[in-house]
Formats: sequence, structure tokens, C-alpha cells
Amino acid sequence: MRFLHVRLLPLAALLLFAAGCATTAPTTAVTPSAQGHTQLVEQDPKIAITTKEVMALFKEVYGDAPLIQETLDKNDRFVLVDTRPITRFALDTVPGSVHIPVPRFDADIPNLPRDKKVIFYCGGLA
Repeated sequence: MRFLHVRLLPLAALLLFAAGCATTAPTTAVTPSAQGHTQLVEQDPKIAITTKEVMALFKEVYGDAPLIQETLDKNDRFVLVDTRPITRFALDTVPGSVHIPVPRFDADIPNLPRDKKVIFYCGGLA
């Protein structure tokens, strides 16, 4: 999964996601996303978070408890934001994530909590 986390949502991170999903290493072939993005966006390694780090955070916060609503409601450490198009979000998403697709960033980003780590999810396993 590709993730990006930020604390107070600096403008640079917001612009990074508005341009499309980022990769950590340049590639020569670019497959357009469902929304037609074809440009790779350079990712700041200081704000990137790996799948392994996200899984460790889930383990730290949730332990072995089932990811049911009661467990998810106890999370006071992070918010997971799924930025994929609604068609992909509707098929499956990580339990507890909120849906904010790129077209709704301007309206929805200011409503995210500023006292939690915010992790943006936009892709598959990486």
C-alpha cells in the first residue's frame, strides 16, 4: 500500500496529493490511474510512511482486537484517508478509513483532526 502521513497538513503535502499518487522511486513506464493521472510526483521521504510502518501502527493501536467499529472508535492516534475514486473505495477499503477523493480535498481536508497523524492511502501494496 502506498501511504503518506502529515501532522498539520502542510500545503506542500496537499499539493503533492492533488497532483496524484506518488512513488518513492522513478520509473520509466507510467500506468494512468482511474482518474487519468500519468505524472509521477516526487515524494518527500520525511513525510512518507511504508506499508510496514502502517501495519506496525495498526498493531500498536489495535493489538489483536478485531477491527470492528467499537475497536476502531478507540483509535486516538491516527486517521487513515482513502483518496481513491469512489468505485474503488466501494469495492474495499482499510477498516476505519475515511473517503476523501482528490476532487473533494479542498472541502474535506480542513475537517480532519489536527491532533492526530493523518495517513493518506492511494494505491495498492508496495
